[in-house]
Amino acid sequence: MPTTDPAARATAPALRRRGPASTEDGRRSRDRVLKAALDLIIEVGIDRVRLAEIARRAGMSSGQLMYYFTSKEHILLETLAWQEQQDTMRRAAALARVTGVWKQLERFIELYLPGTHPDPSWILWLEAWARAPHNRQVSRFLEELLNPWREDLAALVARGVAEGTFAAPGGDFDRRFIAVLDGLALQRLQHMQGTSRKHLTELAMYAARIELAPGPQSSPPADAQA
Repeated sequence: MPTTDPAARATAPALRRRGPASTEDGRRSRDRVLKAALDLIIEVGIDRVRLAEIARRAGMSSGQLMYYFTSKEHILLETLAWQEQQDTMRRAAALARVTGVWKQLERFIELYLPGTHPDPSWILWLEAWARAPHNRQVSRFLEELLNPWREDLAALVARGVAEGTFAAPGGDFDRRFIAVLDGLALQRLQHMQGTSRKHLTELAMYAARIELAPGPQSSPPADAQA
């Protein structure tokens, strides 16, 4: 039976929309809501966020808020998609400023891992992931949001292989490597020992060199203080 959960109906932001966010004024209003929601989710978590407070911070009434969104879960997923859209643009600009595929891979890793405590993007991802096991549509929605990261990684690796800097990795390298980064990111989010961003980046680069630069490998980086 199809789910009726409003969260499952959330879709990633599009350049052209139908409905209340299809006009320039509508998009500006919607973006104000998403920015207010992001700030509140970071501050108190989605479970303690009140729609009335989101509306107040966005400078509109609760009725106006519900014109754009159907529930807190809908706002959560749309806020995540909005944040990921911005992160994708920032990532493209950041990688373009780095020369050499190894340096670009290192920068990619740094951009993927949580940067600050709290990290806005990762807070949203954790809140959304908690809902995915109970809703296949939400799970597919999150898979689509992760695709730009995988595509950028795959393009980077393909470029390195084409120029002879990388060895061709086995199949599904992008999925395996993203899983490695997810595991390292969760350690950092839990404030585990030796989880400074620099040290975790070194560990990820060591894992990448095993597949992308075959041959004798140096020992993994020594433990570092968080």
